[in-house]
Amino acid sequence: MLLFYAAVKPFAPKQILESGRARGKSTLILARCFPDARIVSVEYDRESENAAAAEAKLKTERNVDFLYGDSRQILPARLQTGDAVLIDGPKDFRALKLAVDLLRTEKPCAVFVHDFPANSPQRKFVERNFPAAFFGDDPLFQRFQSLDVERDPRPNPQRRYGIFVCLPPSLPIPYWKLRFRLLTHGK
Repeated sequence: MLLFYAAVKPFAPKQILESGRARGKSTLILARCFPDARIVSVEYDRESENAAAAEAKLKTERNVDFLYGDSRQILPARLQTGDAVLIDGPKDFRALKLAVDLLRTEKPCAVFVHDFPANSPQRKFVERNFPAAFFGDDPLFQRFQSLDVERDPRPNPQRRYGIFVCLPPSLPIPYWKLRFRLLTHGK
């Protein structure tokens, strides 16, 4: 989240769209780090125990809107020029498809997508197709990675989460080509 904050803060977004709230940890950080921004947070399942936990955790945060449903339909309708976007669900290639659809509009200042560990298929796709993208595990950020060491008491080199990718605000190739490559997963 430090990476998201550092990259997005200079843009002073009026709105941040979050897809995938879970228990609201990231949402709370967003609400407090961007107190003048509207945080539009979408979670798929209103009935999950995570939804109730997140709403309880965030009940005093006045700049958070709780939405429920499919973010692939909700986010495009809510996107405004200059918004920052944080996608933590859907996952993998579905997340990339959502990111590409949002970037196509040329409205976001940045789109961050979570869970891009080294050597994952989605990471390899981004490395091949988005030359200006950067990842949270880049050696440039190595001195800050210690901030995350205690986050997970069960270290696992095979974990499928934890690394953000930041996609630049413009598509590197025409939209139709990128969507076709996504459809075929870059094969």
